[in-house]
Amino acid sequence: CKSCGSLRSNVDGCMNCENITNKHNKICVVESLADQWSIENSNIFNGYFHILGGTISSVGKRKEDLLIGSLVERVNKDNIDEVILATSATVEGQTTAYYIQDSLKNSKVKITKLAQGLPVGGEIESLDDGTLYSAFKNRSKLNSNSS
Repeated sequence: CKSCGSLRSNVDGCMNCENITNKHNKICVVESLADQWSIENSNIFNGYFHILGGTISSVGKRKEDLLIGSLVERVNKDNIDEVILATSATVEGQTTAYYIQDSLKNSKVKITKLAQGLPVGGEIESLDDGTLYSAFKNRSKLNSNSS
């Protein structure tokens, strides 16, 4: 689909962005169809997907090669409340996420990104410095009686 990047399921339209039976107010932005399928199979997210087709600087991709312009159009046209950036925790993924955030700065949409840090079942001693840094930086509060 030229609008959302998903595979078109029929000739008449796209089952992702033209889904009128389930009107959603969120778009989850991913790099690839494989990322979309992983999130869909987890049943965690209920909303629209937007597949970029890569990241900025990955294998010679430029921002013009990605479906960022159509994302901005969808956000403005479909009255989207939240854009969830589910890009990789790589330099390219984070650069792409930052560029998308900048592209959406004139819209009133809430922009969030997936948390990063300790994997479930992960051992601290086997984590790299970047993952440990992210885990400390994105730590969450457990009690309400301290500031």
